[in-house]
Amino acid sequence: MAPKKSVSEDPRKKKLKSKAQRDEAPSLDNTFTSSEHAVRFLDDISRRTVVFGKIVDFPFFANHHIHIRELFEAQGWENFLSKRQIQYTTLIKHFYTHFEFKHSKITSYVKGKSISLSHSTLASILGVPRTGVERYTTNSWVQFEGYDPLESIRQMCGNPSIEVPYRPKIAELTLESRLIYHIIAHNILPRSGSYEYTSYLDLFILWCILNKVKLDLAFYIGWHMDTCVKKKNGALPYGLQITTILHHFGVDLSGEKETRDVSHKDVYGETTMRQMRYEFKDDTWVKKNAPVMEQVDEEAQMDEAEAEGNEEAMQEDQEPPSAPSSSSRVNEDNFQLVLGRLDSMATSIENLTTSFDNFSSMVTKRFLTYDEHFATLETSMEEINKRLINQGI
Repeated sequence: MAPKKSVSEDPRKKKLKSKAQRDEAPSLDNTFTSSEHAVRFLDDISRRTVVFGKIVDFPFFANHHIHIRELFEAQGWENFLSKRQIQYTTLIKHFYTHFEFKHSKITSYVKGKSISLSHSTLASILGVPRTGVERYTTNSWVQFEGYDPLESIRQMCGNPSIEVPYRPKIAELTLESRLIYHIIAHNILPRSGSYEYTSYLDLFILWCILNKVKLDLAFYIGWHMDTCVKKKNGALPYGLQITTILHHFGVDLSGEKETRDVSHKDVYGETTMRQMRYEFKDDTWVKKNAPVMEQVDEEAQMDEAEAEGNEEAMQEDQEPPSAPSSSSRVNEDNFQLVLGRLDSMATSIENLTTSFDNFSSMVTKRFLTYDEHFATLETSMEEINKRLINQGI
């Protein structure tokens, strides 16, 4: 009696099975439109900080006789500054990975959805007016009819005796101007790092808000996004607002693990006043007598903050000119600048370590995948050898 042949798998089925195994192997999905974008995300964008933004508690300030609400109502920005929602950090980084700004138009791509935003469309989505002043400069005083830098500095600092226009520290501003400046630095032109110094553009926007000169917010958002994403290690702005954009374009937000919701630290109100060393006495907020050192970026106090410590995300990297001062003040400024640079170096080293750990994890996962594929191949070779032996070959 002839030996019974072993039953082997149909070669055609085997081929189909191998194809299915290949299909299950990890591959680029619709996260990125090209390998260049995947590399840009890994090598650059993934390492950057996302600026969450702040929620302005306008009722709190109104109840405490600080009249900033009417100034932002005049701009049509009240809802923009008080809207609460979740930030999807990874998706925001995907947005900036594909970000382009050409001919005043924003284009991007997130999770299979193409995004195209003219200024008018952006303004409509964010619920802000599409009219107002459009001036964007970072290296000199803004040129605009009616804007006098010297008079504006006197107004912001509440000091008519200032003789030369300069970029003041925020500790020199009046309470109202200081609060508005913080809102500019977190929501209008968001950045990470120290907020001690003002920029030329900050001061122009602050003057416009104080004097109810309407600004085209959509214009500033487009230009600021482009400036920040092009700046080496620049923080990625408008974390809260990009969620609104993703909703508008139907991006699937379910299943996202890297999210951030609004906490008490993100709300401008009583906590903000106390951080600025003000106290509520006799039905008004007054500055404490103790020497005031402006709080360094509140974002850096949060666990997920990875700020690179840039002095500002959108202006030139140089020491801003100061008003005439004594040598002791110059020494104090230089000392604070050195401390800031040391903090920046420490943060950069920490971020580099995190990025290396992420890369190491990615490489480890990739080699584990290769090990699984080789194991599958080895099993297939063993099956083929058995079939050959059984067939007497």
